[in-house]
Amino acid sequence: MRLFKNKYAFLAVALTVGLILYRFSPTDYWFWPKCPVKLLTGLSCPACGIQRFVHALTNGNVKEALAYNYYLAYALPYTLCVVTAQYLPQSRLKDRLTEIFGRKTAVWLYVTTSCIWFVVRNILDI
Repeated sequence: MRLFKNKYAFLAVALTVGLILYRFSPTDYWFWPKCPVKLLTGLSCPACGIQRFVHALTNGNVKEALAYNYYLAYALPYTLCVVTAQYLPQSRLKDRLTEIFGRKTAVWLYVTTSCIWFVVRNILDI
């Protein structure tokens, strides 16, 4: 199931959020949502730091972006391939991306590494 049935609506929302994150740092402005896991438990979830990561990355600060969430260096390419495959027209490329990234093995690897990252980042306080 797609989040947006229209790929142009999805692209417009993604670009708008990217531009807003480029301009307004999540650490400096109150309107950015805070992580509910962190607020309730004090633990950093695997996604904590995504907003700061994207802000730093769109401003050209790759090292700073990685410092906010190392796991995203692994997770973003996978996520982008999955989302791209959803919005591509029917083609060999779409079939190939779906075949590779939609396999149970790939999904379970992604879920497993996410759980491992959740534990490791909180033990090491990353």
